[in-house]
Amino acid sequence: MPYFTEKHGKQLFYEDKGNGEAIIFIHPPGMGRKVFRQQHPLAEHFRIIFPDLSGNGDSELVTKAPDITFYAREIKQLIDHLRIDKVTLVGYSCGGMVAQEFALTYPKRVHALVLAGGFPKVDTGGLRFEFLVGMEWVRKSPETLAKLLSNSHFRDPTIKRDLSEHMAKSSPDAWYEFYNRGFRFDCSRRLRNLEVPLLLMYGTKEFWINHHVKYYFNCPDTTLVYIERAYHQIPATHWPIFNHYIKEFLEKNVLSKKAEI
Repeated sequence: MPYFTEKHGKQLFYEDKGNGEAIIFIHPPGMGRKVFRQQHPLAEHFRIIFPDLSGNGDSELVTKAPDITFYAREIKQLIDHLRIDKVTLVGYSCGGMVAQEFALTYPKRVHALVLAGGFPKVDTGGLRFEFLVGMEWVRKSPETLAKLLSNSHFRDPTIKRDLSEHMAKSSPDAWYEFYNRGFRFDCSRRLRNLEVPLLLMYGTKEFWINHHVKYYFNCPDTTLVYIERAYHQIPATHWPIFNHYIKEFLEKNVLSKKAEI
């Protein structure tokens, strides 16, 4: 599997599969690229890239206090390294904050944006509770938190163990700060400047998160999908429909427009 060396002199790990329109998947705090295990079939249609953000999974620690803008710059370094002009970004949960920051900061480098359980800021009691509990567990027992999150995403014991072991490699300091900086991040007032097509996907049962959809009403080009009987972990638990909507969205909003040029 490939690494690239960042300007800080540290190595960032990523997987790169398939061909065509490039999609970069951005994971939540501590989880690393393996939370997107079920998105690998999309390589039949697209070029799919799964980085471990620095301090997460197999990537080296660059700083013990990363913030959302730091990780957005890291994604830019990756696509520059890969010599990709424009990408589609898929951000899951707090990883969606990094995706939004990237799209707002580097709009000319983005074809489209997909948010799974996305939010521009933490604005409900339930989500605040999740962040605060996450930070507490990282401080007390990151191995236990890794097992809890693995169990909530996958049923297969082998897959759960693989994800849990991968998460256990993450730096507790970087993991904590990813939560902490995400907890304080707010791009809600900038969303009207979003220039690219946006796909929002939420589980109907994650009401404490899909409440945040109201912030995206002023975005100029938004597609909203609710996945029935689903909670927050839709990339893992409802991956066939999740992957289907990504493919459909990109065919309509990216590939068809390229064909017209």
